[in-house]
This record gives sequence, structure tokens and C-alpha cells, in this order.
Amino acid sequence: MIEQYFITGATGFLGSTLTKALVDRGKKVVGLRLPQDQSKLLSGVEYRTGDITEPDTLEDFLAGADGQSAVLIHCAGLVSIGSGQEERVRKVNVEGTKNLVDLAMRNNIGRFIYVSSVHAIREQPDGMVIRETLHFSPDEIIGSYGKSKAEATAYVLNASMHGLNATVVHPSGMIGPGDLTGGYMTETIRAFLKGGFPVAIEGGYDFADVRDVAEGIIQCVEHGKSGETYILSNRYITVKEIFECLSAFKGTPRAYKTIPLKPLILFAPLLEWAAEKLGLPKLLTPYSLYTLGSNGHFSHEKADRELGYSVRPLEQTLIDTAKWLVNGTP
Repeated sequence: MIEQYFITGATGFLGSTLTKALVDRGKKVVGLRLPQDQSKLLSGVEYRTGDITEPDTLEDFLAGADGQSAVLIHCAGLVSIGSGQEERVRKVNVEGTKNLVDLAMRNNIGRFIYVSSVHAIREQPDGMVIRETLHFSPDEIIGSYGKSKAEATAYVLNASMHGLNATVVHPSGMIGPGDLTGGYMTETIRAFLKGGFPVAIEGGYDFADVRDVAEGIIQCVEHGKSGETYILSNRYITVKEIFECLSAFKGTPRAYKTIPLKPLILFAPLLEWAAEKLGLPKLLTPYSLYTLGSNGHFSHEKADRELGYSVRPLEQTLIDTAKWLVNGTP
């Protein structure tokens, strides 16, 4: 039985949501945070400092871990849709993950859960539903973030064949209340609520509620199989649907027209540069626009069947997120 939960990235969007869910269950949780992290801390959690890219700082993280009754859930990672961060993204997502896997094996940790991403999975042609795989290669992935997640996932699965009781989960794009890190979708919704947008961009993606993903991870600890992967997604939703849902929340419901992606993709480098110069969130970047036009249809049937994973209506997630951004509560 799992008695101790060690969580990296414990103050991040997913990490803090997961940590709270475990504390609410009465679990003993040790959270890892960066030394310079000034995030608000949850009561009932023992926080320890360390940097996953610096192995020497991690030795105290698992101090007191009771081997087989402990689980290490690796949530920490660097999500990037912008340009120019390739080296940092790889250092955090690949080298950091290798450090955690090696640490878990040295300490004989009973369970290791790696939070990968659907971006690590090779894209399939339009019209095909994307499902779990055990084959991961950065050479088959577009974008530095997805490449880093693919390489790290391959390392974790290899470790599972050499004694580590490791399982991988692949969340899709996460949204929901409580994102103090200012992720891509949170900033998009924030911008919409402040002034709205006259039109919607063509395309969309699969987004999942961060609270559902956190529950899915807990279910994976209990029911997931070593060496297996599980997609924790919800459903594909278009930008148009998102804007129409949010406009209804604002009390100004309207139907949105869409503009094609191709012209925007041509100007994406300029739009990203302009946002940086003006100190604005980088919402329209080459990678974000590529993603909106990619195949974002993922199946979570395996997680439903083997873990007991379930999702709430995505419209409710959007409304909860908007409520949190407006008044601090869903």
C-alpha cells in the first residue's frame, strides 16, 4: 500500500492540484519546489527544495522514504510554446527526468509515475484517433517541447524494463481554475474576458480539466501497470466553441466567425516578436498555431477502462476557469 507521496513540481498548476487532492484524502505528501519559488504553500504538505536539473540538490528530497510504500510522481517540467528555449526545455524535461528516475532506482522507490504529454506521441493523419503507444522518438515529433517529452518518456519506459515500477500518463492540454503559472490557455481566457476577440482562429485541440488529470494520476498510482502508458484527455474542442462558451458566460452570447490559420502561420514569427517587445503573453507563436491545426483527437478509453478515469463536461471547466479568473473561486 502506498503510504508516502513525493511530488516534483508541487507548486505548479498540476502539481498543486494533485497535492491538494492527496492532502484532502489524508495522505502524507512531500513536495519538491525550487529554492527561489515564492508560491503560496498548502498546509499539510512538507515542502523540500531542490532543482531536478541539479542531482546534488535532490538527495534530501527522498529522505525518509520508506522504499516500497513510497511513490514518486514526477510532475515538474517546462512547457514552452515559444521560440529560443530549446536547450532549457531539454535540460529540464529530459535531463531532469533522468535524474529523478535514477534517484528513484537508487532509493528503491516502490512506484514511479511520470507525467508526460500527448505532445510526446507521434501525430496521426487527420481523421485518425490517437491512442497509446510504447514507441517514442523525438525524431518523429514536431517542436522542442514534444521532442523533450518523447525522449524523457522513452527513458522512463526503458527503466521500467530494468526494475523500476514506472508508469507514464499523457495529459492533453490542461485548463481549469488555479493556474497561477499563467499557462497558454489561462492567458487566452484571461485576455478574452478582458476584451474579447472579434473572431476565432480556425482549429482547436484536446483540453482536459486539471482536476480530472490529478484524479487520473491518483487512479494510476492505484491501478496503473508498470511499463504502460495512459492518455488523460477529454475531447477535441475548437477555438470557436471556446469563445462561444466564454461569451455566454460573460452574458453576451454570440456566434463567432473563424479566420484561416495559414495566413497567421506566415506572420507567426512577427507576432511572437511583437508580443515579446510589448510585454504581452505570447499566444500566437509558430508552435501554438501549428498545434491548433494539428490532429488533436485523442482517446482516453484505455484510462477509463483500466484506471477508472472520468471527465467532467469541458464547458463546465471553461466556466469554472472564467469564474476563478474573475473572482478567485470556481
